Amino acid sequence: MNFRLINHKTKRLSAKYLTDVYDLSCGNKEFIYCCVPNGELGITVILEGDCHIKTDKGWQKQSKVHLYGLIDKVQLLKMSPNYREISLGFYPHYLQLFLKDSLHSTYKTNGTDLLDLFKKEEVNKLYENLCQCKNDKTLMDKIEEFLKVNLHTDELDKRVAAAHHLISKENIYKVDELSSMLNVTSTTLRTLFNQHVGVSPKDLIKIHRIKKALDYQLTCEESLTQMAYQLKYFDQAHFSKDFKDATGISPKQYFLDNQLSSDFSNFQHWRYDSFENIIK
Repeated sequence: MNFRLINHKTKRLSAKYLTDVYDLSCGNKEFIYCCVPNGELGITVILEGDCHIKTDKGWQKQSKVHLYGLIDKVQLLKMSPNYREISLGFYPHYLQLFLKDSLHSTYKTNGTDLLDLFKKEEVNKLYENLCQCKNDKTLMDKIEEFLKVNLHTDELDKRVAAAHHLISKENIYKVDELSSMLNVTSTTLRTLFNQHVGVSPKDLIKIHRIKKALDYQLTCEESLTQMAYQLKYFDQAHFSKDFKDATGISPKQYFLDNQLSSDFSNFQHWRYDSFENIIK
């Protein structure tokens, strides 16, 4: 798998609303990889080949332009030979500014066809424009154009943006504490998240905790207890349960396997061949 980040910080809207832009492709063989929960949503534009996502109903083929993310556990994706995609990553509350329906209507275990959420002409235009791009500068020009046409800044709820900042940057991991800091009730906060984020504040907190844990560098098993407390878990057992629910493996298995942790650090994904050996 070839994974390449594209510099999006030179464009005003892209720098503000996108977490990343990347170009992902594979060679002339089919490739399966594992995507990790990271609290983000992405618009994926498939330029060449086909992508399938593993669901309870089997491998589901994705549309050429689809929305994917906010998963709560590892998801398997299969790319056809000579596959290539361009993906735009968003924090959920920012992506809501582009949608004609709330995020709770999107699928968590399968991609959602962008035609169900955006104007058809804008989706087709984005696909056609990205297919024609020959370099990163042109690519970012077209993405910036897409954001400018479809962005509705008047719909941004500042309380949701503040809550997301408190969770992701300030490590506030209790819903009651979040509600108090934002001067709203817990019920109001859950309603706002359902409309603007697509998952509950409790679920988003869990995702960000695990994402932060995956970036740790541990040298011994005893460090797991320290990490659990740093992530504000009551004890290591609660942390280990959340970690295994999200990734399918225990934190001990992940951190003591150099190949697995290195793979995630480099690509923010796992190659299935290395991950498969751990979960057997």
